[in-house]
Amino acid sequence: MKKFSSTFYTFFEILMNLAIWNTIWLVHTILGLGIFGWAPATAALFSVLRQEKLDQRDVPKWRTFFTSYKREFVKANIIGFLVVGGGGAILFSFNTLLYMGFGLRLLFGTLLVILFIMYLLTSIYIFPVLVHYNTSLMKHIRFALMIGLAYLPHSLLIGVTIVLIGVIYQAFPGLIMFYLMSFPVAVILPIVLHVFKSIEEKEVVPERM
Repeated sequence: MKKFSSTFYTFFEILMNLAIWNTIWLVHTILGLGIFGWAPATAALFSVLRQEKLDQRDVPKWRTFFTSYKREFVKANIIGFLVVGGGGAILFSFNTLLYMGFGLRLLFGTLLVILFIMYLLTSIYIFPVLVHYNTSLMKHIRFALMIGLAYLPHSLLIGVTIVLIGVIYQAFPGLIMFYLMSFPVAVILPIVLHVFKSIEEKEVVPERM
C-alpha cells in the first residue's frame, strides 16, 4: 500500500510539474507575441527538461527557462521561421501539382515526397539538437537531418508518438490547456537523448552544451 501511494504521488507530481512547465512555455510564447515567442520558448522547454533529465533533479523553473529563452532567442526564431516557411512552401508546391500533366506530376510529386520526409526528419530533431550541441546554425540543421536519416526507427517512433498524442488531445481537448507542449516534449526527449548517447559513443559529434 505504501509503495502504491508513493507511485501515485510521484505520478501526480510529474503531471503537476509538466503543467507548470507548459504554463511557463505559454507565458514566454505570449511574451514574444506568439510569432516571435513560440520557437525560443520551445527551445527553452527542451533545454530545461533536458537539464532535469540529465541532472535527475528539479531546476529553478522561471529563472532557468528565461535564461535559456534569452540565449536561444535569435537562433531559435530563425529555425522557427525556416520550419514554418519550409512547411508552407512544400504544401504550396503540392497544390501546384494539380495543374501539371501526369508525367511532371509523377516526377515532381516523387521529389516533393522525398523533400517532405527530409523536412519532417529535420523538424523532429532540430530543437533538441539546438539545445544539446554547441555549433553553428547550418550545422544544427544538417546534423538534425543526418540523425533523422541515420536513426529512422527512432524517428518513426517519435512520429507515431506525436500522432498518438494528437489523437489523445483530440479525444480530451481539456488536456491541451495544461499539456499542449510540455507533454510531447517530455515523451520525445528520452528517445532523443538515447539517440544522442548512441551517436556520442560511436562518432565525433559537435561539442555538447
